[in-house]
Amino acid sequence: MAQGWRAADGDVGALVAGRHGDPFALLGRHDTAGGPVIRAFVPHAERLTVIDVDGGSLASLDKRDPAGFFEGRVAAAVPGLRYRLRAENAGGTWDLSDPYGFGPFLGAVDDHLFLEGTHRRVFERLGAHETAHEGVEGVRFAVWAPNAERVSVVGDFNAWDGRRHQMRKRVESGVWEIFAPDLGAGAVYKYE
Repeated sequence: MAQGWRAADGDVGALVAGRHGDPFALLGRHDTAGGPVIRAFVPHAERLTVIDVDGGSLASLDKRDPAGFFEGRVAAAVPGLRYRLRAENAGGTWDLSDPYGFGPFLGAVDDHLFLEGTHRRVFERLGAHETAHEGVEGVRFAVWAPNAERVSVVGDFNAWDGRRHQMRKRVESGVWEIFAPDLGAGAVYKYE
């Protein structure tokens, strides 16, 4: 996938086109041979800065694709970094949490029970649920689509752009998941 710390051009192109099979392998924070890297996809941003939860600047990311793909190295002294992103363009500045900065909320037991057909609380795992995940409020989404090549959550919160919340596939169970930070009740959504 990556050469050194930079993502491969093919991966960047597939993500921007909405065809990447595993966006979590590309986006978010990753440890590479060149040190920790953060990659993000933020359409309409001209500049993107990694900030800490208090708003302090940690690193500026390079814009690799005009559609809004950014990447850059961050200090190695911040393992397990909880970060936010500050985007800028001619219209202003906005802060956002990166959905790819969060781990999965479903686990191996969920996978096992889904496959076995014995999950007795599947209604609590699939669909959309307001929750706190890794200390941040938001909505977790999960849907069963075992034969899909890609699944995204789209809605007003991401301009109905299926490239912005591409989900993680839990390979064993065929369930796709993503946590959308800072999203609350009443958001209109559907799966793409």
